[in-house]
Amino acid sequence: MAEPAPVYKLRSMLQGHSMDVKHVSVVQEPSGALLTASRDKTARMWYQHEDNSHSVRKIYKGHTKYVSCSVYQEPSEEFPSGLIYTGCQDGKIRAFLPDIEDPLFQMDGHAENVTSLFVGKFGTIISGSWDCTAKVWVNRKCTMTLTGHSFAVWAVAILPEVGIMVTASADKLIKLWKAGVSTHTLSGHTDAVRSLAVISSSEFLSAGNDASVRRWSTTGDCLGTYYGHDNYIYSISLLGGGGWVTSGEDRSVRVWRDNAVVQTIYLPAISVWSVAALTNGDIAAATNDGCVRIFTCDPARQATQEIQEIYETELSKVALAAQQELGGVKLTDLPGAEALYEPGARDGQQKMVRNGDAVSVHSWNMAEQKWDKIGDVVGAAGGTTETSGKKLYMGKEWDFVFDIEIDEPKSTLKLPYNTTDSPFMAAQQFIHKNDLSQYYLEEIAQHIITHSGGQKVGTDDG
Repeated sequence: MAEPAPVYKLRSMLQGHSMDVKHVSVVQEPSGALLTASRDKTARMWYQHEDNSHSVRKIYKGHTKYVSCSVYQEPSEEFPSGLIYTGCQDGKIRAFLPDIEDPLFQMDGHAENVTSLFVGKFGTIISGSWDCTAKVWVNRKCTMTLTGHSFAVWAVAILPEVGIMVTASADKLIKLWKAGVSTHTLSGHTDAVRSLAVISSSEFLSAGNDASVRRWSTTGDCLGTYYGHDNYIYSISLLGGGGWVTSGEDRSVRVWRDNAVVQTIYLPAISVWSVAALTNGDIAAATNDGCVRIFTCDPARQATQEIQEIYETELSKVALAAQQELGGVKLTDLPGAEALYEPGARDGQQKMVRNGDAVSVHSWNMAEQKWDKIGDVVGAAGGTTETSGKKLYMGKEWDFVFDIEIDEPKSTLKLPYNTTDSPFMAAQQFIHKNDLSQYYLEEIAQHIITHSGGQKVGTDDG
């Protein structure tokens, strides 16, 4: 009989960012350190303490827009303490010395948001961008531009020892590159491919908006397709022992063993943007509420029972959007609380229960053989990933994509918009792009303000 999978529980929470944490990654030195990137225009280094907590060591500044990703480069002769690289929505890659909060140098080349960075051996860096390209950098210079994708490049990687580079895109394709030339185009995903994880010099995993994980070989063959999420998968990271961990738009982190989900960890947030496996087997998850939460299966590192209970209470109070949870089911068709006496069939299985006019959602906890309440359902029923609050347009992610009806010439045009944009700037750019009359400016701006729910707007892009 197979040994039961270890159960992850909350270890600690890293608080400091004021907006979404878009990316979390592991720093090799010192042990336990983490690097985060955020919509608040900063990246941060977090040091681990003896009591298993973390605190901010440095805040890396100088970004004009939000920071999409950050990565640590191991020490070299030139930089004995290593380097921190950040990818920014302004298209710039900035490098920082770990102990200095201002940029050491900047690498220009991308025209739009730098979504991903990967550091290979001998200092080679590959970057991916919304400008539909990946770029290869050696000694601060762009040595190659990989062109061939038709939409945004969301993820990049370098396979060890074989010189093969991998790019994943919103065009649903993955490309393999050798010496700047595309050698294979891998199709199979049915939506944007968001994340990559390198297994070996000949295999890697991909994950994306079609809620699937795929295993690939460098010969271009798909070796397996695995399902376990209910919505977009944003991030994938390898765990020891052949497993991996994923996160996504369904408020969850999922632990995989033997190609199947063995544990579902729900978070009191909507988007779990990034997940990273630590060297000790713990898991760090970055979310849209500005926090990073660390989970561990080592009882010695788990938070106290009191903190676990506070966390579970916080989780159960999260109001869930009904379009995500109800899927068109009528209230009268839902079972009452007695349905919770019946055990679930698999970890993470969800069940909705009616209590008068209220509906709560529960998730089956296989390890503890009980149903955990993970939220209350609010709002109207019916919906899919398309109504989850994230819109994809031309391979990029937006808070809204409006249909704008134009009289002359008679047409309907798409206007993508983020709540941190200025409505008037967005309207002006839309007018320029579509060669429209300035006559429309105020009308389009008012349309944006009205239909974005009067959300707070800023000056930077989201």
